[in-house]
Amino acid sequence: MHSAIIVKCAAAIIHEKSLLLTRKQGTETFISPGGKPFLGESYADCLSREVREELNVEVGKQTYLGLFTGTSTFEKMPIEMHVYLVEIAGEPQPGMEIDELIWYRSDNPTQDLKIGSIFRDAVIPLLISKKLIA
Repeated sequence: MHSAIIVKCAAAIIHEKSLLLTRKQGTETFISPGGKPFLGESYADCLSREVREELNVEVGKQTYLGLFTGTSTFEKMPIEMHVYLVEIAGEPQPGMEIDELIWYRSDNPTQDLKIGSIFRDAVIPLLISKKLIA
């Protein structure tokens, strides 16, 4: 029997106190780059593959930020999200499935965005508390 929990690896990519968020085609919600690991694929390899596919950049150092749980924005199922601080080489460009990239700052009042629940409720407040993003 397969587990009813979605496991995802997510990249927190930060540049000049801003967090990179992506919006997939056909959706209105901004989420982190990343995705589900293939069977037998390590989280680090999953993250490198997904970030390359979605942003057309190479992945450098990955630092584990933590495990966050909640409900998936799209599948409406329980989710375990392994979040890593990820350094990239190159200028991110929308790749597979991605319609839009933004650099999010909590201190920018013009950004009234729908953000996936785990990042909105847990990851972004943690990054702000660690003074990694504004």
